[in-house]
Amino acid sequence: MTRNREFRLLWLSFTMSVAADQIFPVTVTIVALNAGGTASTVGAIFTGRWVALIVFSLLGGLWADRLPRRTVMMASLAFQCCVVAVGLHGGGPPWLLASLVFLVGAAEAFHRPAYQACLSSVLTPAQRPAAAALMAVSWRLGAIVGPGLGAYIVTAWSPGIGFLAVMTAYLLALLLQLPLREPAVAPARRSSAVREIADGLSEVSRRPWVLGGTLAMAFQHMLAIAPAQVMLPLVSREAFGGDAVYGAALALLSVGGLVGGLISMRWRPSRPGVAAICGVAMYGAVPLALTWPASPLLLYACYIAAGVGLEIYGVQWAVNLQREIPPERLARVTSVDWLVSSMMTPLGLMVTGPASAAVGRSTLLGLSALAAFAVPLATLFLRGMPRFNSDLPPAGAERISAEAAPAPLGTP
Repeated sequence: MTRNREFRLLWLSFTMSVAADQIFPVTVTIVALNAGGTASTVGAIFTGRWVALIVFSLLGGLWADRLPRRTVMMASLAFQCCVVAVGLHGGGPPWLLASLVFLVGAAEAFHRPAYQACLSSVLTPAQRPAAAALMAVSWRLGAIVGPGLGAYIVTAWSPGIGFLAVMTAYLLALLLQLPLREPAVAPARRSSAVREIADGLSEVSRRPWVLGGTLAMAFQHMLAIAPAQVMLPLVSREAFGGDAVYGAALALLSVGGLVGGLISMRWRPSRPGVAAICGVAMYGAVPLALTWPASPLLLYACYIAAGVGLEIYGVQWAVNLQREIPPERLARVTSVDWLVSSMMTPLGLMVTGPASAAVGRSTLLGLSALAAFAVPLATLFLRGMPRFNSDLPPAGAERISAEAAPAPLGTP
């Protein structure tokens, strides 16, 4: 894998884009707070990213399957450079910051599916597990180091330097893709945008394990991850007297993800679906620990375990999607997966507060833990879920086989 030139270029480009993605929100947050904004202001600004992902995810997957993936990725990175350049003067009012976040999120909706599909095309099936694990390790290292680095750059120099660092990282990611040689992927016959999006949805619905895994992760975001995000800072202050536990728990979640990525570089489970779904279910320990916050150490252990499990799921999911989904439709399937998760996360964030007020925090977190364990594990009963396989030919294979079959004798 390390001798694969195209993979090295994609990996280095990914690393640069991760650096930009981690520094950018810190810079925007500090600019907003310096201008007198509140936590509500920051939340409203970053809602734009979720809105952009929801609005543009399906279109991003569609065009990543219609055009060369390298073209889509480079155009997205170039657009992000231009957007971030607007902040070089040091920021702006909340509406401008929200616009920047929205536009960067829109470009991300095009870049992500194109990147995943291109990565699949440059790797052999044997290389994909280690490559996916390496990408996970890079992302988690960025999540650990990036926010602190971004805060240091902005506070030691200025917000303008922070935006310059983000733009430089995006530009380096773009330049690293210039020499990339993407293997040709035979596109499916062109049809209307609606039809092509429907083909991507069909690839999901005709495979019970893909549909089940997508919905399980979406409900995990809404019922477990989102409530924990809202409740963790409150529990940190009320049970442990400050924000230190809040920050440490989030950092340890990334540390756990880093460990999960390292494990996945070597581990090849015989039943990848069981390993992945059990990994998702491990997050149930987090709302359980928040329900009875006995000690910070217990909470930290639960966040580490949750990070390990989520990353094992992420690697196994990505690798087996690349194996099962036809290359010319992989970007659309990836975009459907992200769209569903993107829709459910803000919904969970919005309903957590009212639900907590209605039934009580402990009851809400207890139900959240129950759902976090039960919903993913229930999907293991779906056909193909334990091994992440469907035993189905790729969509369209029946038509291709029929066209390739020899004509009956006597047919002109």
